[in-house]
Amino acid sequence: MANPKLIKKRVTSINNIKKITKALEMVSASKVQKAQTAALNAKPYARLIYELVNSLSGDIKLTEIPLMRVPDKSTSDLYIIVSTNRGLAGSLNTNLFKFLTIQLAKLSGRDNSFVTVGKKGRSFAVSSGRLLADFSEDKDLGSVVSAVTRLITDGFVDGEFGAVYIAYSEFINALKQEPRVKQLLPILKSTLLEEGEEHFDLYGKSAHLSSDSTSDLRYSYEPDPVEVLRMLLPFYLEIQVAESIYESSASEHSARMIAMKNATENATELSASLSLEYNKARQTLITGELSDITTALVSLPSHYE
Repeated sequence: MANPKLIKKRVTSINNIKKITKALEMVSASKVQKAQTAALNAKPYARLIYELVNSLSGDIKLTEIPLMRVPDKSTSDLYIIVSTNRGLAGSLNTNLFKFLTIQLAKLSGRDNSFVTVGKKGRSFAVSSGRLLADFSEDKDLGSVVSAVTRLITDGFVDGEFGAVYIAYSEFINALKQEPRVKQLLPILKSTLLEEGEEHFDLYGKSAHLSSDSTSDLRYSYEPDPVEVLRMLLPFYLEIQVAESIYESSASEHSARMIAMKNATENATELSASLSLEYNKARQTLITGELSDITTALVSLPSHYE
């Protein structure tokens, strides 16, 4: 027979855990909203950068822009891994690492270096290649974005890397996050057009921008389009990195919110089941005690016969 005291102790422990998971769920729900708001606030600026870069890159030779030039020979690639610092986010990191492993397998034979943003990605990077830099401890997003952009720009221009990719968890909605690996360098014209269209479709209305497109307008650039594009592309890269980190942050808090919600529901069900078991055990114990008392009374000799 189950011990009612032990069952009651388990119920108390589960209820305490349920309070914690419920609190984490509410905190994560608040942080999801903040991450989405932060991402949306940058959209007007991002859209203008996309339009300018697309407009400028139309008639320019790729060889004139170092960040758009495809290296002739290179066997080394750089991957920026944006993961979480903490756990309790379901299978978010596991799915990202599995997806990235598949991508790395497709490009076997190349030397891979890694830059990590998030502690969970650091161990993966160490086991998969060379860890070049880690920004997991830096809490200032602006400094992280600037440092990462500067590192990948200098490394690519100097010929240290043939290509630069960023791996992160794309935020689809509160219930769905998907792993994604996106090429940052070299910047391709096809990628610019693709990213621009995707950006407008997803965020154009949310950013409260005018529906009038500026793509048909012709501008005069000073000093010249090549120099202007050279100055704009680092900002374009910063936006790419920042948006990936924002998306990953929203995905993290969303995944944690769902995980904690499921944990709270499971704790509620388990607590109810154990409470029922406790009541049954207590009833059995009381019934047994009453039976013992009755048996004892029956076995006693009667003094009134």
